[in-house]
Amino acid sequence: MEESMTEVVLKLYRLGKWKEIVEKYHDHKDRNKLLWVFPSEDNFEFLKECLKEFKCKGVASVGCGSGLLEWMLQKATGISVTGIEVDGAWWHCKYAPPTFIPLIVTSPQLNENVLLELGNKDNAILFCYFNNRSAFENYLKHFCGPVLVIIGPDQGKGVYTEPGPFEKILGWELYKWREVRQSKDFLSVYFRRVEVDS
Repeated sequence: MEESMTEVVLKLYRLGKWKEIVEKYHDHKDRNKLLWVFPSEDNFEFLKECLKEFKCKGVASVGCGSGLLEWMLQKATGISVTGIEVDGAWWHCKYAPPTFIPLIVTSPQLNENVLLELGNKDNAILFCYFNNRSAFENYLKHFCGPVLVIIGPDQGKGVYTEPGPFEKILGWELYKWREVRQSKDFLSVYFRRVEVDS
């Protein structure tokens, strides 16, 4: 019997072979079971350079799901990534997908561990295929770092996220972006606008 995508990805994960996962599964029919978007090596290099420009030493990824993207980002860039999720019961039940990084589980009322991550001024914050505007704004309200990364579909892809990758976000300015392969998914990097008193 042929191994499932999840089984093969787990084997490659245990061997540390993130590049093989990216290349083999970015267009696999079952890819959404583990991850909505599989950036290329060039995409990870783009993120690494953006994070270095703003001297980010870590990334807090909100709504990280299985953490596969975050594990690959860590491997590709050498920057530590923390995964934040809600619904601890789901992530610890037997039907949940495997997780690739340790998760900080919180309720909608953000707990102390999450607030510590958000309060770290050396962190960037990442939202990939996020879909809850009020939660997004709540996380940003507590976030102290210089960089916001949004990964999601542009118009015409047939799927929707909230926020999208090219939205105007109060207090933030779009800095750079890259398409993930030719998928109509984009990596958008924003930096915090510094208000100057007149």
